[in-house]
Amino acid sequence: MSEYLSASELADLVGCKPNQRAAMAHWLENNHWRFVIDKNGLPKVARAYRDKKMGLSTETVKAKYDAAPNLEAFA
Repeated sequence: MSEYLSASELADLVGCKPNQRAAMAHWLENNHWRFVIDKNGLPKVARAYRDKKMGLSTETVKAKYDAAPNLEAFA
């Protein structure tokens, strides 16, 4: 499976036909999605980015700091 959404998957997300590249790019821009245009004019969106935007990612975010203070530092 590719790292990027296929034209039909992207069209399903956007709500247009797979050959409507301008409509896809317009929707992505209006909804503040990051994408690149390939040499054929098709917008490319990474699967991981789509999952993150849609709240489907199972990736846990590490906190910068622990929830509790380090009491051993005071000993």
